[in-house]
Amino acid sequence: MDMAHFMFYAGRAYDYKQQKESAQRAIDEIKKAGGFATQGISTSLIAQSNMDPVGEAIQDGNYQEMSDRIFVSHSAYSYEDLPSNKFGAEFGVNYFDNVLKAKTPENAPNYKKLPNKDERKPPSRTNHTTKPVYTKDNP
Repeated sequence: MDMAHFMFYAGRAYDYKQQKESAQRAIDEIKKAGGFATQGISTSLIAQSNMDPVGEAIQDGNYQEMSDRIFVSHSAYSYEDLPSNKFGAEFGVNYFDNVLKAKTPENAPNYKKLPNKDERKPPSRTNHTTKPVYTKDNP
């Protein structure tokens, strides 16, 4: 699991979830007002109210990996990237609670073991799907 990918896409998916809920509330208010107010419902507001926050975040991750092929090819499609994006997005939508208050990274028990720089080594394996590798089902 790549925790940087996990947390980034958890945040992206949570943001998409908030956008979706906001659009749904706006449509409900417009419908309550009735009459000509319902003409104010735009197609973009409808699309936003129907979006899949997990799917949107996963798609963003796919675009990022495509971009990485050009700009940081040594890191593109590392075996854990896309599955980490997917699991992070699912966490962001289904389990995240922004009331818990995150701690600073310096308080993590392994903080001093983190590398200072990227060694720019290519991944040991690439993965172009959200299915985890090095598992019983995908060795």
